[in-house]
Amino acid sequence: MKRTSLSLPRFGQGIGLARTARLAGQLGLDLSALGKRAIVITGSNGKGSTASMLTALLGFAGERVGTFTSPHLFRFNERVRINGEPVDDAALLAAEARVAAAIERDRQNHPDDGFGEFEAWFLAALYLFEAEGCERLVIEAGIGGRYDPTRLLQAPLAAIVSVDLEHTALLGATRREIALDKLDIAPPGGRVLVGRGLEAEWDSLATVAALKRVRIEAPHRVFGPVTSEDRLSGHSITLQHDGMGLIRVETGLHGAKQADNLELAIALASIARDDVAPSRWPGLIADALASARCEGRLEVLPGSPSLLIDVGHTPDAVEAAVTAAAELTRDVAAILLLGMSHDKDIDGMLLRLLPHFDRVIIGQAYKGLPSDQLAARVRAVRPEIAILDVCDDADHALEAGRRQLPAEGVLVGLGGLFWAGALRASFTGQSLDALDFS
Repeated sequence: MKRTSLSLPRFGQGIGLARTARLAGQLGLDLSALGKRAIVITGSNGKGSTASMLTALLGFAGERVGTFTSPHLFRFNERVRINGEPVDDAALLAAEARVAAAIERDRQNHPDDGFGEFEAWFLAALYLFEAEGCERLVIEAGIGGRYDPTRLLQAPLAAIVSVDLEHTALLGATRREIALDKLDIAPPGGRVLVGRGLEAEWDSLATVAALKRVRIEAPHRVFGPVTSEDRLSGHSITLQHDGMGLIRVETGLHGAKQADNLELAIALASIARDDVAPSRWPGLIADALASARCEGRLEVLPGSPSLLIDVGHTPDAVEAAVTAAAELTRDVAAILLLGMSHDKDIDGMLLRLLPHFDRVIIGQAYKGLPSDQLAARVRAVRPEIAILDVCDDADHALEAGRRQLPAEGVLVGLGGLFWAGALRASFTGQSLDALDFS
């Protein structure tokens, strides 16, 4: 779907909490009431996978779940889902039109307080979820927590999945500062679950949480040893939980970090649905995760050869993705398909990516670094790597990869969101011209 109602800059004019609250009132949205049934997920990496798992768990527990995430891979409807399915064009366009009209009215009284796109889409999603009678909301934060519009929900239950050095000009220069910014997503009296990767920040989080009267918990401390076997055909995860016992999952969600995300999703779901007996959860979890999906997050698209893509665009996210990709392709021939946005830490990501591959095909992502310039950066970081081709776009990169690999091989598309989306679209027969990357 190409959006027609909202045409806004990426960011609004300064901190937007007041204008978002004002607009919610004009739309008749009771943010306090909505927040009581919302779970907000923040963090640098892993938010999308955690939200997908949590949506599946709550859906299998019998709830109608509205899920708001960002960004989308190649179709805007992916951001607004009900029980895991993207909403249809008509419903989304109607909600967006309602928000666009409210913004236009607001401009008449507040001409110097311009809205950003995330603020508007967040409210459009809430409006749609209300119209569709969603009983539970799973809401992914945008950037951080302190000034993020999703903070207005004052959700009593939230999670910080991970922290990485991202948006440092806004969130802070260290992981600790970023973690504390994300902690502000929770209101006094709220409950925040934190992922395994935040152990180093635990003392700081606990100190500030006590001052804010926020309860923080580390769900991984109630899980025993985790075993994980990840293959192209599927991912087997076994967890031991103090109250639920043995949990065995077979899922199409790949990567070692998925076990950590699963722990958070299970903990959030069991708190939200404390009426479900512990003995029921292992079966419910297994059923829910068998069908869970998260496009573009270590996603394997079968073919001859197959395509493995990931949207990671920070050094830590890229390292996690390339480590998982190396494990998944350890027994088959693989070629890296590489494209990157010009505004990312390109050299930092290349240092993590390139040691895992001997061969690479380079293309240009949407608004990305030109492929010849990216090729030069690749040669500077790893001169010995074989650059098989330098292409204009994802279509030609896939064609070049198919010429170079046997049918049982795997093309590994890494480098960022726009590149992964273009590769996926091309691989599944969609025109790159039809993508909505705005």
